Amino acid sequence: MTVVESAQRFGADTRTSHRRRWAALVLLVVLVLLGVWVVWFSTLLTVREVRVLGATSVSSDLVRQQADVPARQPLARVDVDAISSRVAAIPRVASVEVRRGWPDVLVIVVTERVPLVVVAQGSAFVYLDSTGASFGEAGRQPSTVPLLAPTSEAARATTLAVVAAMPSDLRATVEQVRGRTIDDVVLVLRDGSKVQWGNADRSDRKAIVLRSLLPLRAARYDVSAPDLPTTSGSLASS
Repeated sequence: MTVVESAQRFGADTRTSHRRRWAALVLLVVLVLLGVWVVWFSTLLTVREVRVLGATSVSSDLVRQQADVPARQPLARVDVDAISSRVAAIPRVASVEVRRGWPDVLVIVVTERVPLVVVAQGSAFVYLDSTGASFGEAGRQPSTVPLLAPTSEAARATTLAVVAAMPSDLRATVEQVRGRTIDDVVLVLRDGSKVQWGNADRSDRKAIVLRSLLPLRAARYDVSAPDLPTTSGSLASS
């Protein structure tokens, strides 16, 4: 093979290699554009199901209605932040997480508010959670949720923290909780006895001490200093 023939063949091979690279690049661009079209604009990956998880007191139908997911919208184009905001407006909902479940499911995970206390409003009892947010109401005081007596705004957070620190079974024995100041929280139990709780410090320890004292059937318990608790009177003589 002559030098000229070798040069011609090398030039041909180079042009062929360039054409192959350009063809591969064009194919890659076409595939990317096709993928974008399929995900963002076609009807192949549209929302066909809105799945609600975590809703017990709130109906799943209400969550879907509040979410207001556009019908047959491509899953990638769903505004999850807007949906979260709309669902979070339901009073009983504490938080919302919206997930895309490919290829065609939108998942709404709801965390509901947990009733901690109730407050009297007219003839109804309105639930509050541990943050003080209100939601729902009952016609009479629930048997397992304490009534929060009128208290100052300064003392309310402390009072809620005290109730939140109690185990649920101990909380169910409390009929009313009063926060006169941040250092003067008092519980009224369902058997009529009273508990001087003090502030929210060491509430876990105070709950343990109170539980150990309850069999004494005293009229008053003082666990404000949990290492030196006291009792006085008895239910029989109170």
